[in-house]
Amino acid sequence: MDKKESVRVTRIGIINLLTRTLGAPISFIFTLLVARYLSNPPYGIIYFATWQTLYVFTIGYFTIPANLFSLITSRYSAERKNVGGIVITNLIAGIISGLVFALLVPYYISLTKLNVPIYFYSAISLIILTYLLTVTNSIAQGRTPKIIGISALIFQVLRLVSGIVFMFLFNLSILAVILAYSIGYLAQILFNLFFIRANLKIDFKVAFSAVRKAVVYIANYIQYILEASIVWITLAIVKSDLVVAYFESAIIVSNVQIWSQAIYTGLMAKLAEDKNPSIISDAIKLYSIVGSLFLILIYIDGYGLLYKLRPEYTAAIFSLYILTFSNFIRGFYNIFYQGITMADPTLSVESKNEFKGHLFKLTTSNLLFSLLGLGISTLLIYLFSSYSPYLLAAFMSIGIIINSFSMLFTSYRACRQIYKFNFPVKEFLVPLGLGALSLPLSVVYRPVSFLAMGIYAIMIISIFTLYNYAFNPYGRRLVIAIIREFKQRV
Repeated sequence: MDKKESVRVTRIGIINLLTRTLGAPISFIFTLLVARYLSNPPYGIIYFATWQTLYVFTIGYFTIPANLFSLITSRYSAERKNVGGIVITNLIAGIISGLVFALLVPYYISLTKLNVPIYFYSAISLIILTYLLTVTNSIAQGRTPKIIGISALIFQVLRLVSGIVFMFLFNLSILAVILAYSIGYLAQILFNLFFIRANLKIDFKVAFSAVRKAVVYIANYIQYILEASIVWITLAIVKSDLVVAYFESAIIVSNVQIWSQAIYTGLMAKLAEDKNPSIISDAIKLYSIVGSLFLILIYIDGYGLLYKLRPEYTAAIFSLYILTFSNFIRGFYNIFYQGITMADPTLSVESKNEFKGHLFKLTTSNLLFSLLGLGISTLLIYLFSSYSPYLLAAFMSIGIIINSFSMLFTSYRACRQIYKFNFPVKEFLVPLGLGALSLPLSVVYRPVSFLAMGIYAIMIISIFTLYNYAFNPYGRRLVIAIIREFKQRV
């Protein structure tokens, strides 16, 4: 692959990673404030659990159609198709989803112990704004991926500031959190629309094609729905909000690892220009380093982060280990998934054979495999329902990581059939090896103060950088390139 092009992809990834990393502490501070604000008097754990449930309903379930459009929109944007019609289609879909949610609010209230309808109805704004945010982010990923990290940072800052105002000045309870999200989402949407260098002309032929192709992605999101259903299955079996609270707290911290996937946000835009198989290999090498670093950081500082959420949530540490590694694995899956999306000829605007393509076969097989993971988690929870909540939370996580492994293997096989790339085994194993060593260390060293966690993080980053410089050829080239770029900028 041309050196200039390779550096371009890497530079976009590093810029987005740095901006998202800057946003990570802001995001955690907001999450911490919300957890403490809603979990403590005059509210309590029921308020926090209700907010988590409400968030899962709105962002997890009712915005699935928006996510279905995501990758196909990025592909068409990267191919410089007219994507304005897709934006309008997403807005209409968001309004419809919001209306359906409104009709179901009485039922959802009956499932919780908090009968305050305004909290549920106000969450409709999250649904509509998420549709618009998803489509504008998707367009940006295809045409102007370098702005994604900046727009995400804007969201984090405005969400935190408005959240502090609404929670601690106006004391609006769950409504304060919803308003904070809404303001942050709106700002991010406007930023995306202003800076996207895409063709926003309205072409409903492209929009209708995107709708048709989006059906191919349904199986993938049905899988996510099945995974999310473990929450309701667990509640039905053990009838304890505490188990779910442990599980959700582990998810909150483990999701920090997902930020490392920002390192390959330029992948789809690059593949639109060049289908060279080495692009996939380079993305794997790059993510192996960054993803492993985030994995280690969470393993070492995860206990302290759980403690900051709420001291008793440290019991969810085993769930955190499992879910963090699951997210790490899914980072590779997303590389292959994006690669397949960009190369599958059945997903073009002109094609009508989308149900015969590589992506459809992949998503349907993953859906079937996900039933295995869900079944194993359900069986374990049922058999050991009288055991400690922290153990049950770990059982909830096991099914998810089983699904992650199956997704990794099936997507790798499908992607390799298209691109014929060589998997960089050494560049994958070297950084991951240090990650494996960090797991037993995390059992011994468990800092809980921000100062101690910061010191450990600096030590880990330094050791990790030197280790990869010494033993990872790609890591050595990456460090040299970053230093050279820094010197040129200074």
